[in-house]
Amino acid sequence: MNPLFSPFRLRLVWALVALSGVCLNSAAQEPNASQRPNPLDAQAEVPPVIYLSPFQAYRPYLEQEVSSWKEANDNTARVGGWRVYAKQAREADASEAKPPAKDASIPDKSKQMDKMEHKK
Repeated sequence: MNPLFSPFRLRLVWALVALSGVCLNSAAQEPNASQRPNPLDAQAEVPPVIYLSPFQAYRPYLEQEVSSWKEANDNTARVGGWRVYAKQAREADASEAKPPAKDASIPDKSKQMDKMEHKK
């Protein structure tokens, strides 16, 4: 029989594990549990209840002044149109995560789309 796993050693290990569990359990319990008020006693003193309203820091909705749609369109045209906004959005996404390396054999269609003329 292997002396490492003898019945005596196994019982000793189990006894130490049980003893450590009892010690940890007793250390985790509150030492003054007997001094707490009885929850069934209606006359027992309890700490005051503190209520914090979730609406304490609430700010009501305020209407924002909206410019006319003509001014918004003129501003967009002055900046460079919708393509500038799309480019800004694309650059913001690119700065967050690097795109995969482009394959030289695949043509870039975004440049072709800018050069295309739309006829009706």
